Amino acid sequence: MINLRINQLVDYGLKNGLLEQDDTYYAINRILKVLKLSEFERIETDEVIDFYILIEKITEYAIDNKIIKNDTVNNRDAFEAQVIDCLLPRPSELNRMFNLKYKIGPKTATTFFHNFSVVTNYIKTKRNDKNLNFKFNGKYAPLDITINLSKPEKDPLDIKLHALDQIKYPACALCMENVGLYQNTALAPRSNHRVISLSLNHEKDMWGMQFSPYAYFNEHLIVIRKDHSPMYVNQKTFLELIDFINKFPHYLIGSNAGLPIVGGSILNHHHFQGGLYDFPIEKALSLATFKKRRLEIEVLDWPMAAIKIIGNNENAILDMVNQVFDYWQNYTDEKLKIYAKTEDYHNTVTPIVKLDGAKYNFYLIFRNNFTNEDFPYGLYHPLPERFHIKKENIGLIEAMGMAILPGRLLNELELIKSVLINNEDPSQYEELQKHLVWIKSLDSLSEIENIDDYLKQSVGKIFEQVLEDCNVFKHGSKEDFINFVNKAIY
Repeated sequence: MINLRINQLVDYGLKNGLLEQDDTYYAINRILKVLKLSEFERIETDEVIDFYILIEKITEYAIDNKIIKNDTVNNRDAFEAQVIDCLLPRPSELNRMFNLKYKIGPKTATTFFHNFSVVTNYIKTKRNDKNLNFKFNGKYAPLDITINLSKPEKDPLDIKLHALDQIKYPACALCMENVGLYQNTALAPRSNHRVISLSLNHEKDMWGMQFSPYAYFNEHLIVIRKDHSPMYVNQKTFLELIDFINKFPHYLIGSNAGLPIVGGSILNHHHFQGGLYDFPIEKALSLATFKKRRLEIEVLDWPMAAIKIIGNNENAILDMVNQVFDYWQNYTDEKLKIYAKTEDYHNTVTPIVKLDGAKYNFYLIFRNNFTNEDFPYGLYHPLPERFHIKKENIGLIEAMGMAILPGRLLNELELIKSVLINNEDPSQYEELQKHLVWIKSLDSLSEIENIDDYLKQSVGKIFEQVLEDCNVFKHGSKEDFINFVNKAIY
């Protein structure tokens, strides 16, 4: 039976353009080595079999024959990636293929690479489909809410093994050294991982582009510096973002803020995120509009302090972005509890760029990571009373209006629903302790038509409040923010 499965896998590779006919036996022999087999027969495979079923059957063979010693999700993923890698071109060959597609057009090239990442199961499409997604229509634009069920929880055995590791290679999950990496217990398997080489801001082949395995939105991509260097947001960052969007005008691209608390989860490796998606912030209305140097500067009606700079000329855009950024970096207003510097600098921005026809839309979301004894997580961090829904940093994706909430919430919402329906005491459930104040505030069932939708909208409302917590002008008024922008652009 395993002979049939190998034939089916090779045929899958040929059908999906991963292999050419001349590569067939090279790929077969590599698979035989992985499966510790010494015999093979090439046969016709008339049976149509789903890829996920096929790879699962091959993985089960490896478990039954002790090729996979410990049956954990991470070990299964590592083995699967190694098998798939037997079908794949080397990174340099994939780059040549991408560059040929790019000559036809940027979108042709990225569509090719995205499809490649899907059919190689690097993008975990089947797992990503498990995520629960819904909209929340609040005070601003409709927000996207995602309860993230795609990324598997770590197996206790993997955690135990990781505790014994002293692995420092690769230095982080974004490093180029991950390309083709079989596995270690700290990082996800990367045998089938490929990165497209890019040049940005006159740095030839110093950048790479990949797609996120656990995509939160369509064609969720990550752009990385090839050297392991810390995140930064400055004038150089803005040039890099503009250069990327010039090369790939169909995408949106943005950067995390680059400082602890407000800078996302990975600060030790400079990178951007983007994709083929319209984010809620793009639908935000304008509170005020200024015109300056053939540019329009919109003050956005958004839960976080944000502006949009619009114009055709990239140099004029960059001059204005740099001017506003410099003004903000040194801006202090004690009345509004905005402190630019104590022992460290606190003011930064989350920058985002997207083209609208021939016009650049350059978004700046203003951030501040000031902490004190009363607010050890940050004055502009989600407040503790909302930690039961969201405790982590509010990074780029969420600042644009897409909540990425923990998978535990799905079961907790089901339990809350059961408690409400059966009129139970929620305090008897350990997993609901964090939600008790919230549950007490919920309406009675007699006032609820659809409890599932009601709970989803309640979660969405808390996420909206989380974003408002991060508004650096929350201790003032909308007029205070408008006045700040007016001064920053002149």
